[in-house]
Amino acid sequence: MFDQVVFAGGGVRCTWQIGFWDAVASEIQLSPRVVSAVSAGALVSSLILMGKSLAAVDHFATAFRTNGRNIHWQNLFKGKPVFPHHHIYRHAMRKLFTGGLKKLHSTADLRIAVAYSPEWLSGPLALLLGIGIDYTDTYFSRSLHPSSARRLGYRQFFHSAHNCTDELELERLILTSSCTPPLTPRQQREGAEILDGGVVDSVPVGGLDPEPGRVLILLTRNYPQYPWCFTCRKGDQLWTYVQPIRPLPIRVWDFANPQALTRVFHAGRADGQAFLAMLLAGEHC
Repeated sequence: MFDQVVFAGGGVRCTWQIGFWDAVASEIQLSPRVVSAVSAGALVSSLILMGKSLAAVDHFATAFRTNGRNIHWQNLFKGKPVFPHHHIYRHAMRKLFTGGLKKLHSTADLRIAVAYSPEWLSGPLALLLGIGIDYTDTYFSRSLHPSSARRLGYRQFFHSAHNCTDELELERLILTSSCTPPLTPRQQREGAEILDGGVVDSVPVGGLDPEPGRVLILLTRNYPQYPWCFTCRKGDQLWTYVQPIRPLPIRVWDFANPQALTRVFHAGRADGQAFLAMLLAGEHC
């Protein structure tokens, strides 16, 4: 039914995408040839294509339960990370990716978005401006595809996971796509600041092929000006956007709330079942 799928970013909210996929994929034979993803959406889509997404929900729930808080102020003078997010994120990939790359390579072409600072601006100022744009777009913009970062010269590039030769290379690519200082370490390449790919567009449609077909776009935040499911034509393609029916009960970087994580997963399953019921009834978004 859908030739291509887009996984929006959204941190822990991307667990909704796992629940939705689990409810829908086998029922509609969802097997895309291209997947475009960014940030935590890149992690989730990797795990889905590897067949390890349900194990990931259990893993993160346990990790969040052990973590207990999102800021460890006691580490400030101990030379240890104050924010636990990078360690939890990386450790999860080290465990869950083991033995999964071969299966990933045999499925859809997963294209992961990475953002780079403008050529005219570098260093801490580019980093701070990018973080400010990301915060503004996340909490104040009502646009599905904000353009402010792109207008200022921030660039989004896509890298195929099929080019990763081992699990560590895939891990590095996803960490690059998810780069959000100070929660994760600062990264630079050839003088440019690397930022979470969602700074340019957290709904990364730029990784899609232009061929005619149907595209499923899985959001992770609510856009109240749009229905929970709607379809629009883009050239020779039909894009079907699906968003959580209700706002998800967790913050993007809340790595200390296993109960909310589980609720988000079940919300995804419930919304997936509502999507299936609509299709079975012959209705369309």
